[in-house]
Amino acid sequence: VGDRISVAGITGDVVDIGLVRLYLMEMAGTGLDFYPTGRLVVFSNSVLFQTGTPLFKQIPGTEYAWHEVVVMIAPSGDHKAAQQKLVAAVNGIYSKYRHQIERQHSEIERRVDILIETPRPEARLQFAEGGLELLVRYPVEIRRAPDIDEEMTRTVLQLVESDAELKTAVSGTPKIRSAIKG
Repeated sequence: VGDRISVAGITGDVVDIGLVRLYLMEMAGTGLDFYPTGRLVVFSNSVLFQTGTPLFKQIPGTEYAWHEVVVMIAPSGDHKAAQQKLVAAVNGIYSKYRHQIERQHSEIERRVDILIETPRPEARLQFAEGGLELLVRYPVEIRRAPDIDEEMTRTVLQLVESDAELKTAVSGTPKIRSAIKG
């Protein structure tokens, strides 16, 4: 009770678990910006035993997820310079809440007794339909994700507008998205 889960395509907070039924307070929204819909969703407990119906649950003690800033690199753009500047911008924002993510990460390692690399922003360069795509993946606190994404959006837009080298390297409008598809 109290956990946020996704089951059968519905995301919600567990309100009650009975002998026969599971009750969720339905949540709606995009990415990780969820809000209660005011509806209660009732599932037969048998839904948890059906094949093909995954049950997702946040690891106890953690409240972070992964988001990413994505930019298309212009054909003549300097992807190395763009990567360096974008990573620096993301790290600047991440440094404000890094200690919270690291604390949660320590909790995971303690609970599961497995050494896992500490979450930190990381850059990836990949081919996409429209050309070359640069993405910087970063952990966000789930409850603060909308605020962090807004700050990230403003910072990246300001950086692209104010830096001539970056402005010529980036093609189109940068995007921020959840790195894990629900």
